[in-house]
Amino acid sequence: MPDPLSGPAYEDDAGSLPESTWPADVAPWDPARSPLAHPRGFRDAAALLTSRLLARHGTTDLDRIEDAVQEAFVAAARAWPLRGEPSQPLAWLSRVAERRYLDLGRATRRWVEEDDSVPATESDTGHDGVFTHAAHDPLPLLFMCCHPSLSSESRVALTLKQVSQLSVPEIARLLDAEVSTVAQRLVRAKRSLQRERSTFVVPGDAELPERLEDVLLVCYALFTAGHLPTDGDAPLEASRCVEALRLVEMLRRWPPTARPATHALAALCWFTMARMPARVVGGALVPLDAQDRTRWDRRCIARGMAALRASLTGPELTRYHVEAHLASLHSLAPSFAETPWEAVVRGYDQLLAIAPSPSARLARAVSLAHAGQHALAADALRETAPPDSRNGQRAEWHASAALLALLRGEPAQAVVAYEQALALSSDEGAQPDAVRAFWRERLSAARGLASAGDRTTSTVRPPVSTSDGPFL
Repeated sequence: MPDPLSGPAYEDDAGSLPESTWPADVAPWDPARSPLAHPRGFRDAAALLTSRLLARHGTTDLDRIEDAVQEAFVAAARAWPLRGEPSQPLAWLSRVAERRYLDLGRATRRWVEEDDSVPATESDTGHDGVFTHAAHDPLPLLFMCCHPSLSSESRVALTLKQVSQLSVPEIARLLDAEVSTVAQRLVRAKRSLQRERSTFVVPGDAELPERLEDVLLVCYALFTAGHLPTDGDAPLEASRCVEALRLVEMLRRWPPTARPATHALAALCWFTMARMPARVVGGALVPLDAQDRTRWDRRCIARGMAALRASLTGPELTRYHVEAHLASLHSLAPSFAETPWEAVVRGYDQLLAIAPSPSARLARAVSLAHAGQHALAADALRETAPPDSRNGQRAEWHASAALLALLRGEPAQAVVAYEQALALSSDEGAQPDAVRAFWRERLSAARGLASAGDRTTSTVRPPVSTSDGPFL
C-alpha cells in the first residue's frame, strides 16, 4: 500500500553497538531440548500440553487439565533422574498428562506407572513416532484466554497463567495486584469459559480479525503496564514487556496471525525495548532528551525496523502502525534536538484520526512546543483542558502545561502547574511513584529558575508521563 507515514526512510541499517544483554531472550523454546532443563522450556512445554488437552477435552474442566499437566511434570522430575530421560520427552509427558486427566475424573483414582515404555498416543506422534510440535500449537490457547466473554483484566491474568504458565503469585507481582485478586479473576474467567463452552479452535477467517484485535490489545496492555507501571515503586517492569513481546512474536510466526497490525505492534515493542537500558538509571526515570543514546540497543531498533516494514504490506492502518512510526522517529533521531518534530506532530494527527485519546492530544501539544510552535501548542493545550469535574487526565494536563511554560521561558507559571499536577496526582493515586518523583524534581528546578529570574530553557527537560505517549 502507499506509505501514509511521513518521515525518514525505514533504513536497513539502524546502526550498530557492542553486544549487550538486553533484551531478555524472546525466542521460542527449542523442543529438542529437555523441558526440565530451563524454566522457559518447562513453561512452553506446559503450555503446549495444556493446549493439547484442551483441544481434546474442551474448556469445561480447566482446573483438572492444569492439575494433570502439573502432575505429569512431577512424575517426570521423579522418574527421569533415576531412569534417564525418555527418547521422546514431550510424547512421554503428553501420555502421562492424558492419563492423569482421565484418572482425576474417576471416582476412584488409579495411579499409572510413570514409564516411557508405553508409546505415545497417535495424536501425539507422527508416522515416525516423533512428537509433533508446531510453532503455533499454543495459539488456540492464547485465543481462548482472550475470549470476548472475559473482562480485559481476566484476559491478561488468564493469558499469563495458561500461555506464559506463571504462578498466581508471579502474576500478582507482575500486575502489582493482590494474590487473592488474581486468584478471583482466574476463577471468574474459568467459570465464564465453562458457561460459554468456548470453542477451542483458532477463529475462522471471518472471525480472526476481530478476535486477533482482542489478543493484540491484551499484549499491548501488558507491555504498557510493564513500561510504566501504575502502582508500586519500580519505574519499569521489564519482565512484563518481555512476556508481551514474546506473545506478539509467537503470533508473527504463524501465517494466519502474521497480519500487518501484528507486525506493527511488534515494531512498537522492539523500538521501546531498545530505549529501556537508558530509560531508568539508579531507580529513577530518565526523560528522552537526557537519555544516553549510546545505551540504546541497536539490535532491537533493527528488529523494529524490519517489523515496521513488514507491517506496511497490507491496506490496513492501525494505531499500532502510527505509534510504531512515532517510536521509529525517536529511535532513528541522532539526538533529541534533531528529532523531526514536524513529522511527530503529523504522526499524532494521524493517531488522533484513528484512535483519539486525551493522552494523544496532550502529546500533540507537547510536540508542537518542541517544534517551536508555541502559540499553536498553547491553543492545542487549551482545547484539551479538562472539565471542572475530576478525571484521570487532569494531573497529566497540568504537567504538560508546566512543560509548555518552561519551553516558553515562563518558570513561574510552570511552578504553579507542577504544584497542581502533584496535588491532583496525590488525590487520584493514579500516577506512578517514579512520575511523581520526576515532577517534584522539575518543580524544584522551576522554582530555582523563577527565583533567579532566569528565562533560559536550555537545561529544561520534558516530563516523563503518559501525556508524552505510552512508549516514549
